[in-house]
Amino acid sequence: MKNWIIYILAFLPFLSFGQSLELSVSKNPVAVGEEFRIDFTLDGEGTGFNPPTLNGLRKISGPNQSSSSSMQIINGKISRSQSTTYSYYVTALKEGELKIGEASITSNGKLIRSKAGIMNVTKANPNTKSSASYNIAENVYIKATVNKRNIYQGEQIVVSYKLYSKINLADINISTIPELNGFWKEDVETKSTPKLEVIDGERHNVWEISRFILTPQKSGKLNIDPMEINVTVQVKKQRNRRDPFGDPFGMFGSYQNIEEKIKSKNITVNVKDLPDGAPENFNGAVGQFEIKSSVDKTTADANEAINYKLTLSGNGNIHLIDNIPIDFPSNFEAYDPQKKDKTFSTKSGIAGSVEFEHLLIPRYKGEYTIEGVGFSYFNTKTKTYKSLKTQDITINVLKGENNENSYLSSEELQNNNNSQAFSTIKVDTTLERFNKSPFNKWLFILLVSLPILAVIAYFINLYFEEKNNRNPVLRKYRKSLVFAQKRLKKAQKHLENDEKEQFFEEIEKSLWNYFSNKFNVNMADLSKDTINDYFNKNGVTETVINNFTSIIEKCEFCRFAPSALETEDMKEVYEKATAVIIEVEQDLKK
Repeated sequence: MKNWIIYILAFLPFLSFGQSLELSVSKNPVAVGEEFRIDFTLDGEGTGFNPPTLNGLRKISGPNQSSSSSMQIINGKISRSQSTTYSYYVTALKEGELKIGEASITSNGKLIRSKAGIMNVTKANPNTKSSASYNIAENVYIKATVNKRNIYQGEQIVVSYKLYSKINLADINISTIPELNGFWKEDVETKSTPKLEVIDGERHNVWEISRFILTPQKSGKLNIDPMEINVTVQVKKQRNRRDPFGDPFGMFGSYQNIEEKIKSKNITVNVKDLPDGAPENFNGAVGQFEIKSSVDKTTADANEAINYKLTLSGNGNIHLIDNIPIDFPSNFEAYDPQKKDKTFSTKSGIAGSVEFEHLLIPRYKGEYTIEGVGFSYFNTKTKTYKSLKTQDITINVLKGENNENSYLSSEELQNNNNSQAFSTIKVDTTLERFNKSPFNKWLFILLVSLPILAVIAYFINLYFEEKNNRNPVLRKYRKSLVFAQKRLKKAQKHLENDEKEQFFEEIEKSLWNYFSNKFNVNMADLSKDTINDYFNKNGVTETVINNFTSIIEKCEFCRFAPSALETEDMKEVYEKATAVIIEVEQDLKK
C-alpha cells in the first residue's frame, strides 16, 4: 500500500501536464475548392486562443468556439470532463501538401501549443462544385492609382484607392492604412456609396475607399504603400441532392459568407530635386500661383486701424506656406496676421486661395508707402522659377482729432533718426558712482540695530523675570525696597494733602511690609521683637534698629492722635522713614 501511494504521488505532476490542444480535420485528403473543417480541441477551458497560419487555404468562417461536457458514473464514482473546440471552415486553393500551422492557448496559467498538420490536396473534382470555389481575386480586387509618377519635390499628386467587385459584398473593413512615408499627406473625404462601372464588358461596383493629396518632402524613389482590406463575400450554397430535407428544386437559395483579405499593389513615384537657381525669397512653393495685396483704406487718421490683406491664390502646396514676410513702415504698428483658408481639393491637388490679414495702426501723420511684397515659386508647367510682386500701396495718415501728442510730419521723423517716438531716448550714457547716502553710516547702523537690541533685551528681561518668579521669597526680598518706596510715595501725597491719618498709615505699612518682604516674615508674626531678632542676626546696627522701631511707634501713636503732630513733624517722619530704610539696606550689604 505504501508503495502505491508513492507511485501515485510521483505520477501526479505528469497528470497535470496531460492537458493538450489537439488538431483534427474533417477529411484528409481534400480536393481543390472542397470545403472542410479544422478543429483545435482543448481538454478543459482556456483563454487567449492564438490562431494558426492557414497559408494556401481560404477561410470561410472561424474561429467558431464551442464547448462540451460529459459525466460518467463507474462503480458509484462520478467523473466529469469538459472540452473546448475552436473550428475553422476552409477550402484549399491549390493542389499539393498544405501546412496547417500550430495554434496556442493559455489554460491553468500555462501556454499550451498544438502540433502543426499536413493536408494533402488533390485536383479539383469537376463534378463537385463548392460554394466557396469562386476565385475571389478575379471578382473582388483593390487598385491604387496616382495621377503622376514623375514629379518634383513639393509637387502635389493625388493617390486614390478603389475597391472593385463583380459580386455582392457583405462587409468591407480596412485592415491596413498606408503610411506613405516621405509625403505630407492630406486626407480627402470620399463617398461611401459605390458607382457602377463597366470594365471589359462586365459590371463592377466601385467604391473609392480613400483618396490622399500627397506632397513629397524629399527626392528619390518614394513608395506608395498598398492598402489592405478585409471583405466578406456572399456566395450561394450548392444544393446537396442527398439531403432529404434540402431544397430539392433549388427554389430557396441560401448564401454563405466567405472572408477574404485583399490588398493593392505597390506604386513607386520618382521625385526629382528642384533645379538650381531658386530666387532668394523662394520658400518652397511649388505649383502655379498669383499674389495680390489690398487695404481697406488709403487715408486714415493717426491711431486709426487699417486692414492690409495679402492674398495668395492658385494650385499647389499652398497649405505649406505659413507666412510671407512684409516690410511695413516703421511708424506702423503691425499685428500678427490672421490666416483665412479658402482652398479646396481637386483631382490634381489643392486649389483656391489663402488670405493673410494684417491689422496696422499708423502712429504719426505723414505719407507712407507699403512696398510691394515679393513671392517666388516653382512653376510645374514651365519647369522654371517665377517671381511675383504686388503693387506698392500709399497710405496718407492725417493728424486726426484728439491726437495732439502724435502729430509729427514724416519729414521730421526722417530727419530725427526716422522716428520721433525714439527721439527722447539717449544713445550715449555716462554712469557715475552714487556716493551720497541719505543716512549717516553710524546712524544707519544704530537705527537698524536698535530694534534688534530691544528685542534681545526684552527676552533677557523676560528670562530673568521668569527665573525670579520661580522663587517668590527671593522675589519679595529684591522687591522689598521697591514696594516700600511706592508706599512712601503714597505717604508723600497724603502729606501734601495734609491727610495725617492716611499719611501715618502708609508710613507704618511701608516699614512693616519692607521688613516682612525682606526677611520673609509672615504678617501675623510681625512685632518689634521680631524686628530686633532679624535685624540683629543680619548685622543691622542697634542705632538703625532703634530708629526703625521708633518710627513705627510714632506712626502708631499719631494714627490715633493725628493732631499731636504738625505738618513740619510729618515731614520729619517721612524723611526719617526714607532714611532708615536706606540705612537698613546699607547695613545688610556690609
